[in-house]
Amino acid sequence: MGFINSVKGKIILGFVLTAIMVAFVGMESIANKHYALTVWLHVLAGIAWIGLLYYFNFVQVPAMGAVLADKESPAVIGKYIAPRALLWFRMAAATTWILGLVLLALQSRGMEGIIGAFTFASGYVVIGIGAWMGTIMAFNVWFIIWPNQQKILGMKKANEEEVASAKKNAALASSINVILSVPMLLTMIAWH
Repeated sequence: MGFINSVKGKIILGFVLTAIMVAFVGMESIANKHYALTVWLHVLAGIAWIGLLYYFNFVQVPAMGAVLADKESPAVIGKYIAPRALLWFRMAAATTWILGLVLLALQSRGMEGIIGAFTFASGYVVIGIGAWMGTIMAFNVWFIIWPNQQKILGMKKANEEEVASAKKNAALASSINVILSVPMLLTMIAWH
């Protein structure tokens, strides 16, 4: 029972079950299997990324004030939960963004799709908007949220004023990501 309850076990068993399903059901009806696999991985990573984004914004951050005010409750979120969740958050953001670029390249057989999306070329406007939103969101994760969270969580030295500023900056970037995630998800599904 320990393996099925471990993170590694859940991931492995999820992929094994998927492989079994594909073996029995088949993928013959899918013309471009590499493209379909990339879409599936892109969506899977996107679910992890946006799920963690919503968890941070709707659950963890609002609860932190109550946790810190509760003198009988150990403040373990910042020490154990947040660093692990932020690792998954960063990796899911990077994986989603990279696989998005791969999908654009696969869709048009090379750099044409990537360039087309980021320049809003004909036929790429919808996914171009999504690609730019995803890029802004990934940038926010790696270059605003993560460096500021390191200060907030005490992983980087920072005085009280720097921590207060880091909280505001991380919260603003995270809020922007929540706002962008809603139309960005629509562009992902509208284009496929």
